[in-house]
Amino acid sequence: MSRFMFWLAYWIATIYLKLFRGFKIYGRENIPQKGSLIVVGNHVSNLDPLVLGSSITRITRFMAKKELFKNSLLGWFLRKIGAFSVDRGRGDMEAMRTSLKILADNGVLGVFPEGTRNKDGLGKAQLGMVMIALKAKAPILPCGLLNTGNGQRPIVVHIGKPIQLTEFYNRKLSREEMEVVGELIMDKIAQQLELGV
Repeated sequence: MSRFMFWLAYWIATIYLKLFRGFKIYGRENIPQKGSLIVVGNHVSNLDPLVLGSSITRITRFMAKKELFKNSLLGWFLRKIGAFSVDRGRGDMEAMRTSLKILADNGVLGVFPEGTRNKDGLGKAQLGMVMIALKAKAPILPCGLLNTGNGQRPIVVHIGKPIQLTEFYNRKLSREEMEVVGELIMDKIAQQLELGV
């Protein structure tokens, strides 16, 4: 990836969102400025990665569906700003390894736990994302994104305090227990959405 390209895209996106969508961010003081971090948010619109990435004051690398990389120009740009592909139709071990490497290097990983856009409220967290969080033992930063769809304004992002899943570390979890962890993560996002615009 290119740090220059990331920050160039970051500032262009921020200026666009502020000028045309009344972009507001609350809770930036909750962002840890060093160490590994998983940033999670709800997913309603194609604009969400732009909005969430522009809300975080650190380089944030996002998983992006592999279909986006089929366009050579878009794929080149996404790689330049640190995005990497994930095959949502199967357990993508390469995407998981990339995620864990980012976190092992004290980087920031951006994830939409639902795995796809959900315009009807919050869905369930994908278990792959839960596995990454538990293996990496990284703090999770819950974010609520409001008004990102249908040209609404203002776009508002509420950033909550980081959470740790320490009670679930270092033990083998059943599928049911992993679903409980996923619900916990989604509940923290829901709390940020409830703050409203």
